[in-house]
Amino acid sequence: EGSDVPMLKMAEGSDVPMLKMAEGSDVPMMEGFLCPICKGDFGTAMRLLSHFQEEHSEEQDLLKSFKDLFGKAKKKILKQDDYGEYLYNSGGQQSPVSNSIEWEEQELGQVTSHFQYFEQIRRARLQRFSIPVNQLLIRLDKLLENMPRDPAKKKAHEQKTVPWLDGSVVPRCPTCTRTFHLTRRQHHCRLCGAILCHDCSSFLPLHTAYKILEKPEPENENSNEATLTLRICQICLGLLESRQQQKSTHATKHIINQFYERLSDYRKEADNNLEMFLKMYRSLSDGESTYGLNDAQTLRIKIIHLAESIDSLSGKIAVLGSKDTENPPQGQALALKKAIRTATITYLKTKLLTLPVLPTEEQLNAIREKRRQEVLARLQEEKLRETRYNQTFSQNSSQKKVTSADIFSSEKGFSVGQGWVPSEKMHQYFSSDDPLIMQINIIQNYIKEARKAHRYDEVASLEANLEELRQECWRNLQEQEEKKHSEDSDEIQTDIADEDDTAPV
Repeated sequence: EGSDVPMLKMAEGSDVPMLKMAEGSDVPMMEGFLCPICKGDFGTAMRLLSHFQEEHSEEQDLLKSFKDLFGKAKKKILKQDDYGEYLYNSGGQQSPVSNSIEWEEQELGQVTSHFQYFEQIRRARLQRFSIPVNQLLIRLDKLLENMPRDPAKKKAHEQKTVPWLDGSVVPRCPTCTRTFHLTRRQHHCRLCGAILCHDCSSFLPLHTAYKILEKPEPENENSNEATLTLRICQICLGLLESRQQQKSTHATKHIINQFYERLSDYRKEADNNLEMFLKMYRSLSDGESTYGLNDAQTLRIKIIHLAESIDSLSGKIAVLGSKDTENPPQGQALALKKAIRTATITYLKTKLLTLPVLPTEEQLNAIREKRRQEVLARLQEEKLRETRYNQTFSQNSSQKKVTSADIFSSEKGFSVGQGWVPSEKMHQYFSSDDPLIMQINIIQNYIKEARKAHRYDEVASLEANLEELRQECWRNLQEQEEKKHSEDSDEIQTDIADEDDTAPV
């Protein structure tokens, strides 16, 4: 007691050692990782121990008390120091500190949208720039409209369009603050009417003003018109230049944006071709003749070329700017390039590089032959079912009708249940005068042209229309045959009735 030697102790309720002077001292209390001798704050326990061992190695008793104190405080210190992953225990040995912290699951609280506040702030900042620029453009448009070429008339036109400030109330130039006198005359800005000196003036050529307004230049009547200018202040010139710079920035896209747009176009084209290829593959695997094997192979090669282009373009995006050693890509730009490359590789692996293998010509012929046999078997089954139905119907009919049918079959070569077989009559029916036949021929030509142009969706649609026309043509043919058959039956029935009437009793 009464000594000026500092004492090291833990502050109540704190995880940081505290250096406290003896009672009666006027030195304020200090907290932190402080050296008790030189009173320097070293931030972490490891820095403090390293300093004490190097600078105050002769104080072994005090060093031991330091280690004991840190052993007691290690349970309260949760944060890791800047230099290592170790803390000291009471015996002076290092013990590792775990980096993983188990956080408790938290429920999602109230969500507040600050978008309206952002719009208000953004609108205010935009208006601060856009309103003065729009006023300048309106005044510039009025100045260029019907501007006289005579200097005296031109000055009067400018002063009438934009009111000028009174020069008597402006003794100094607002830009350079120099006073006006006989050799430094007052001038006016043609866009805002402010007063300025000649040295602070800027001159806007008329052809540049027409470009800013995006208006066509009038035809020059003499060579002096090309040198006409408008005197403006530096503030108006800065606003106009800033507007032009923003326009050029919006019009010019960054190279990574250009590459990514091309990459998106390639992916969209690849998705469309992939959908068409899978449709063709399923059709060929089922033995259908809607699509050709050569068309499917051509489309598959096209998809593979698109995959190579997508891979090459994503690789260019990934290494974009890597050769710039002074300003290499980092932060969000680097993370964006890596994300594009990773997403592209995943897309290629999951979609474009897992295309199914098309069947060979022999396999396709075998599949189609199998399908043809199945169709023939189904047709035979349907014909057999129709024959049984006709036989049952003929047995239930009257005896007279049966006799008539027998007579008809004997004379015409037709038996009940045999069905109609299209041979020569079908050839006679398909004449060029029939509108259905003409439509069928036209659609067949359209299908050939669509196949040549690789428009496979149109080919499928035309094939469906062609099938409908063929079915309609077949129905018309059947109706004509049935009508003719009924007419022949009526004639036979009439002949039989006449024979019955003339027969002797």
